[in-house]
Amino acid sequence: MLEFNLYNNFNPNKPSNFIVKARGVAFNYELWQTGYKYTSTATLSIKAQIGDIVEVLLDDSYTLATSETKTEKFDLNLLYIVTDIDDSNKATLKNYFWAMIDGVEVPTSILNGTSLSVLNTITNPKIVSLINNGLIANNNELQQQVKYNRKSDSDTAEKIAKDMFRVIKRQPFSIVKNNEVKTVLASRTWDRQTISTMISGVQNPSVEFETIIQRSNYNFLNAYVKSNDAYPSVPICYTIDDSNNVINLSSYIGDGSDLPSQRLIKTSFFDEQPTTAEIKALITKDMTVANIFFNQNELMPLIVNDLVDLYYQGQLYQGYIADRAFFESDGGLRNERLLFIEGGNK
Repeated sequence: MLEFNLYNNFNPNKPSNFIVKARGVAFNYELWQTGYKYTSTATLSIKAQIGDIVEVLLDDSYTLATSETKTEKFDLNLLYIVTDIDDSNKATLKNYFWAMIDGVEVPTSILNGTSLSVLNTITNPKIVSLINNGLIANNNELQQQVKYNRKSDSDTAEKIAKDMFRVIKRQPFSIVKNNEVKTVLASRTWDRQTISTMISGVQNPSVEFETIIQRSNYNFLNAYVKSNDAYPSVPICYTIDDSNNVINLSSYIGDGSDLPSQRLIKTSFFDEQPTTAEIKALITKDMTVANIFFNQNELMPLIVNDLVDLYYQGQLYQGYIADRAFFESDGGLRNERLLFIEGGNK
């Protein structure tokens, strides 16, 4: 069993002073720290209402770097909103961050900025559905620009955020700190260092492969770029190598072993020279990444947002810990499983 605090909905129109209205215990739980892929559930000892906030209190703490020169100790408490509850008090719990931006839609014109500027836009306290009091993160790391593949004029904040966090290899979670709700993207060190570890059958791993997005059925581009108000007779030819780099065939000096074995040609006409991102959007193939679930190793515990080189069955997977799940087992004991997501830029 785990204790929890129950709050009224953190409505931005009626700022809460975060007074706990009840305290209870949660059992038969499956609790995800970030909610990257899965929804949490728990049976509550007291009746909650849809829209209530549940803060599950874990008997854990850890340090996070909140500036280049400062680390702080945090209690690992998980923050959710109740989205459903049945007659037996079994509640469906949505991670606070994802509930906060639920229903928000923004113009895709914002996507030209840094990850930090995009994140600040989609979590603007004036437009989200729950209280948001800011970010705990290394802002320098969020200066990266993500190349989004969007053709519509607008998109949901949830879809934009999922693309962003996969590329920057971080997942957010929310905490209550000094009577404020903070979105956490921090790490145990200010500049993350990759941790190398190996897992085996003892940790009961399971592997799923996920196709992230379908970009194109083509792998070669014949680009006709207008010059002096006319298109040339000969195109510039591009392809993608095995490392996902754009290759201009006119300057390629390799032997072809790193290029697609069969040409599937896309022909396009441009008024101006296309950018690398535009070329990739036309000819990059689907990206498949591994999702690996495994039990926590108490001798070398990992936490959410650790960068990890993971060795399993003789193969190296490079990515990060995207989620950490807590389960109640027989006898009320708490078990942990980790969700590792293989990295892949977009």
